[in-house]
Amino acid sequence: MPPPTTSEPPAHTVRWVPKSINATGRVNVTDRLQQFIDRVPDGSVIRFRRNGRYRAEGSLFVSHRNNLVFDGNGATVFATIGGAKDRSQFWIKDGSTIVFRDLNVRGANPNGGTSEGAYNVEQETQHGFRFEGVDGAELDNVRVTDVYGDFVYIARDKDKVASQNIWIHDSDFRRNGRQGIAVTAANNVIIERNTFFNTRRSTIDLEPNARSWHVSNVFVLDNVVGKGRLLFIASHGQGPVDNIVISGNRLVGHALNIDAVPPEGKRRSNWIVTDNVSDTVVHTRPMRFWGIDGLVVAGNTQHVRGEQPGVIATDDCGTHIARNDFGRGDTVRNGDVCAAPLTVPTPPAILGRTARPPTTTTTGPPVTPSTRPHPGTTRPRPGPTTVPPERGSGHGNGLGLWLALAAVIAIGAIVSGLVIQRRAGPGNPPKG
Repeated sequence: MPPPTTSEPPAHTVRWVPKSINATGRVNVTDRLQQFIDRVPDGSVIRFRRNGRYRAEGSLFVSHRNNLVFDGNGATVFATIGGAKDRSQFWIKDGSTIVFRDLNVRGANPNGGTSEGAYNVEQETQHGFRFEGVDGAELDNVRVTDVYGDFVYIARDKDKVASQNIWIHDSDFRRNGRQGIAVTAANNVIIERNTFFNTRRSTIDLEPNARSWHVSNVFVLDNVVGKGRLLFIASHGQGPVDNIVISGNRLVGHALNIDAVPPEGKRRSNWIVTDNVSDTVVHTRPMRFWGIDGLVVAGNTQHVRGEQPGVIATDDCGTHIARNDFGRGDTVRNGDVCAAPLTVPTPPAILGRTARPPTTTTTGPPVTPSTRPHPGTTRPRPGPTTVPPERGSGHGNGLGLWLALAAVIAIGAIVSGLVIQRRAGPGNPPKG
């Protein structure tokens, strides 16, 4: 199946960035660019000068705008000085259907990457793109480098409205000071066919900042992940993190390390981890899942040396762990398997992306769940992990890879069996 195509929302007029706004990078044009963006009506395409260089030492705000496309045309928006702690190169607040395409964004972090000096608490929230309360956004063929904060930060606005329907695809992210993509309050986020290299903290960070913040329906598909200092997927935080699919990712020089632990007294649901491959041998357990109702870990490759397991599952219900290649590593379950329903999340249609639901059949041996009751949260909380947990605010080939799940989901709370396949196809963290 060919990769999904993109389509611009209906746009009335192409508005070129005026030639009077310096495109050589010699002067700070933050105010001039902001005034121009503010004057452009909704329903327009903002087109930058071909391969222009726009020096912006402050944030460019896109606030309460609708149906707006930023056509970078190969241009670069960049900063050269540290600036304020919360400066983001593009700060999108509320509004809907905001598209950034063919645009380079470069921060001012001279040490961006995995070194100790890459993280600077004074600039840790200087993100490449910051979305708050946005309904419908797309990053298509963007490149973000050398920011002090996250490449992309997705959250809610001051009125507690979470972002939703965010599609990040076919883009390149390299060298930063904090998380790769941090999702702290959002629903329907698709992160696919991107490359990540030299990420200072976790590559994907799914961690609500408070118990009232929710993260749901996040799809991490077919990305190439290179060197990073901490986890591939971090999910601690205070609120719910449910309906998560992590599939078809290729990790080069990075472990397939995932740590999902809910807050005290809470549980999370529907985590699907399939067909991810790491070329790196690790000496500590790569994956830990705690208190998950409906968990699938299947078809993954991550070699583990020594006596460490490939997966530690603690108080997880409706669990299916099979067909993984951990080398000598095994699976450790703390607590009996218990009954829980499993719902396989389906990536939604976002802007020009076509929804591709998983395939469900009834093949495969039945799994008989325990009749023990739900384990609750009585087991002691996990101690220090070998890979430090994160706290949030945290191209593939042309054909890509996608997920086909074959699952039997019994009525009520009993999972009868699962068969997993893949088919070809295209915050304030602790110092560390």
